[in-house]
Amino acid sequence: MKIVLVAPYKEMVQDAQEVCRMYGELIDIVVGTMAAGLREGKRAVEEGAGVLISRGGTWTMLSEALSVPVVEIAVTPYDVLRALQKARKYGNKIGVAGFANVINSMSEWSNMLNVDVVPIEIHDDTEQTRRRVHEALDQVQVDCLIGDLTTVEYAKEIGIRCVLIESGKEAIWDAIQEAKRIMAARMADRKTFDSLNSALNSVREGLLVLEDGTIQFVNQVVLKIIGRDECVGLPARKCLPAALVRFLLEESGENSSDIIQIGSKLWYTQKNYSLDRNNCFVTFHAVENIESIERHVRRRLSEGGHEARYVFDDLYGQSVKMRKMIAKAINFAQTDSSVLIVGETGTGKEVLAQSIHNASGRVNGPFVAANCAAFSEQLLESELFGYAEGAFTGAKRGGKPGLFELAHGGTIFLDEIGETTLHVQQRLLRVLQERRVMRIGGERVIPVDVRVIAATNQPLWQFVREGKFRQDLFFRLDVLRINTIPLRQRLEDIPELVERLLYQSWYKRKGVGVRPRFDPAVLPHLQAYHWPGNVREVQNMVEYLLAIHTHGCIGHNEIDEWFSHKALIDFDDKNEEASPAAAHSHLNSESLGLLIGKSMEEIERWAIEKTLKETDGDMTKAAAVLGVSRTTLWRKVKQWEDVMA
Repeated sequence: MKIVLVAPYKEMVQDAQEVCRMYGELIDIVVGTMAAGLREGKRAVEEGAGVLISRGGTWTMLSEALSVPVVEIAVTPYDVLRALQKARKYGNKIGVAGFANVINSMSEWSNMLNVDVVPIEIHDDTEQTRRRVHEALDQVQVDCLIGDLTTVEYAKEIGIRCVLIESGKEAIWDAIQEAKRIMAARMADRKTFDSLNSALNSVREGLLVLEDGTIQFVNQVVLKIIGRDECVGLPARKCLPAALVRFLLEESGENSSDIIQIGSKLWYTQKNYSLDRNNCFVTFHAVENIESIERHVRRRLSEGGHEARYVFDDLYGQSVKMRKMIAKAINFAQTDSSVLIVGETGTGKEVLAQSIHNASGRVNGPFVAANCAAFSEQLLESELFGYAEGAFTGAKRGGKPGLFELAHGGTIFLDEIGETTLHVQQRLLRVLQERRVMRIGGERVIPVDVRVIAATNQPLWQFVREGKFRQDLFFRLDVLRINTIPLRQRLEDIPELVERLLYQSWYKRKGVGVRPRFDPAVLPHLQAYHWPGNVREVQNMVEYLLAIHTHGCIGHNEIDEWFSHKALIDFDDKNEEASPAAAHSHLNSESLGLLIGKSMEEIERWAIEKTLKETDGDMTKAAAVLGVSRTTLWRKVKQWEDVMA
């Protein structure tokens, strides 16, 4: 933006140029009186002028016609004094045409210069000025007339001597300084406006301001909503959709909100009036964005993050059975139906559930897992469904959202679903049927949009027949079923599995030392073990081996050591059965083949006898190696001796 001075007469151009040279000011100067000055002013504004400067009638016309500020070069008493001194050479009776502030000071100047001043008060209007001067001169004869450009031009027309009241350099300088102050303020306002406008156009919400039914402001979001390039200054009825017009203009003139469909999208629309009721401020929120924000808020309100970390690539194995199971799970991920995952401990049920979530349309929503066996009935109920404030002693102030609420827009994983009581099952069924949840002790019904994936390692259908599990809930969960594959049924996956788990564990330890690997010769022996703990047991083995063997090749000695470590014959007080690993203590390449096909009791006896032999019959040392008490070992040996006797 620039400053332009519109000079009504040529002499002012010279004075203004001299002022600019003296003080180093840079402004544009053009010449134009009245209508010509207005044309020059309009052209200057079109070319980027932010502030204009002029005087007299030209200033009046510019101020009335243009929207930019126009600074007036004021007529000072010194300007009038200089004009009076020039007029004295024509005689002592001098007519002075001017505004009230000029006329009021004439008596003082009249006495000082010893002249007879005839005051003629004029106003902004050109024709009125000419008429006032004409009327005054009809009544009083003057030797000379002084005034502005309009007055001087009229005096010349009627043949009266005249002197123009010219603006001095001081007045021009003052006007330039005022114009600079206004320009600085305008530029600051423009910067603020641009920042505000940029901010209002960067938000996802639509913003609109109405005044008396006319649009005063819209941001880019609103323009996209209504499909127009511009609508400021237009009546709302002419450019807004009918449904929106009814809400804004025809319904109650109170602050209100509603969901309005515009095109194919739903918009939550709010209108709020200013205190003077003249302006109406309207905001538009896309319903889909509100739902996204709601999901985010629910996640943030939870005590911990709820997200799925695993994908299908984390399910190791290239066996036919594994590939078929994964392919089925990928297909199931594309639907929104409930999934029931059935499988033994350690077969990756939660990894599978997380993978389904991450491959589904709910991937951006939360994944919330709940272990139903980890809580008592009361605690599980409050975890799943939440509780209201004051629901019980010790309840949090404000209550607590349940896992179903936190899973809104995503997936809830109910692990070990078979451990739930019939009471909890009944509440689960209600949530699945109605897609709504009510907190314990609360009255508000909260809608929830969740996909349910349940998992169990128990025979649920048998529980149904025994009355331990609700049949209606079973069928609600068992829409899509996946049976995980135990490791003993896909032994061909063990070489890849152990190597990948070994690398992962070594990498998590920051890759200390040379990366260890399994000796290929031990892999067949690992495949001969039936792995009752499945992948989890393999992971435990890898962690143990890394702890005792940080680099190089893992061979028979290390594998034998792990099986020795696992030889914890955990005799149960009721049935005194050995743990699965106890049957495989001290396995090596020679003994493994001899034990295949033996009963658990025979393998157990072999392990104890081998350990006693290696410890020279020392019961205390043998018990320590086997991980049992000396009394338990002694009792077991005594049983065999009694049988032999």
